[in-house]
Amino acid sequence: MRIISLILLVLTIGIAGPVQAQSMKVGFMDPQRILDQLPEKEEIERELDAFLNEKEQEFQQEAIEFQNLLGQYQEQAAEMSDAENQRYQQQLQAMEQELQQLQFQIEQEFEQRRNQLMQPLLQQMNEHIAEIAERKNLDYVINEATAHGELIVLHASAEGRAEYELTDEVLERMLNNN
Repeated sequence: MRIISLILLVLTIGIAGPVQAQSMKVGFMDPQRILDQLPEKEEIERELDAFLNEKEQEFQQEAIEFQNLLGQYQEQAAEMSDAENQRYQQQLQAMEQELQQLQFQIEQEFEQRRNQLMQPLLQQMNEHIAEIAERKNLDYVINEATAHGELIVLHASAEGRAEYELTDEVLERMLNNN
């Protein structure tokens, strides 16, 4: 999504022509650096760790039941009739699918919980970005890097960084709750 936005921005600049591109102001920042320095993020991480530990225990209980049934099946398989053998295999297959579904459900719940906890911080950050961008008369503010760490802003002059890099200013506002 961010790559598409960047491509659209570059195309807009290219289509608009050099005169209009010169008047366009683009700020940039590193939201992850801000989030990493907020005390609220530590509390969110502790809450997510507790949530994940609880869910892992739930998953482990189900996995132990599966292992017990598998061990029971392996011990008795040679003595079972074809019908019993098939019933055990179907039961094991159903339990394995339930484990996979539980794992997927846990991952989904974790992401949902993380998004729910991070939303107020991200909203506050976006409000500060908008205020600073408006004050600096910026047309766009882009993320300095993608979610995978690839840089979007490959170079900025010292003057450009001083004027258009917003990370420290947004962080200061968030830490001071301004």
